[in-house]
Amino acid sequence: MIKLSERLQKVSDFVLDDKISRSIIDVGCDHALLDIYLLQNDETLVVTASDINEGPLQKALENIKKYSLQDKIKVQQANGIERLSTDTDTIVISGMGMDTIVQILNDNKEKLSNIKKLVISSNNKFYQVREKITKLGFIIESEAIVLEDGKYYIIMKFIKGNKNYSYKELYFGPCLLENKNRMFYKYYTYLKVEKENILSMIPSSLSNKRHVINEEIKMLTLEIKS
Repeated sequence: MIKLSERLQKVSDFVLDDKISRSIIDVGCDHALLDIYLLQNDETLVVTASDINEGPLQKALENIKKYSLQDKIKVQQANGIERLSTDTDTIVISGMGMDTIVQILNDNKEKLSNIKKLVISSNNKFYQVREKITKLGFIIESEAIVLEDGKYYIIMKFIKGNKNYSYKELYFGPCLLENKNRMFYKYYTYLKVEKENILSMIPSSLSNKRHVINEEIKMLTLEIKS
């Protein structure tokens, strides 16, 4: 059985934790370790490993052959979801920044009509990830915070649906707010310190910017203490 990093393990958990996902595309598949793991855990899945760059795809093919899964995993070179199959029900995007992830989805909105689930692991801007993707007709069903190599990641699982979220829910994550755990306090304490450092570097002449950061710090303080 292939061993995944903690972040990819949580991504795979969100793919496998229900019976929604039967046909999956891994966008930006890199070396296809996630895709191999998924097939090792459920051989009935249909999995496509997709990447825009030829280099990672060659490495992906090597890994797939190593585990004798070349007849099970389709490998394709594509930009985002431009070659998305109509029978795909789950999109996984992991290891990219928020702007790239949102652009991939927005550039092909019409292809999302058959998608039942998104599993997203962004490198940054978690608030904006929630805000932008929920506007595409998805709700947030599960979230998890992972600390890997000194960097925090929030992995999010979205399913089809519509819901209006408050600013606080989009900022902290509705699922994380409902189930505050050790990682919640660690990450948002870390974020509070980051905001305080940023505030200390903003000149007093930029009062509006200071006010916005101050309000964030107050909100973070309240949630950390509660």
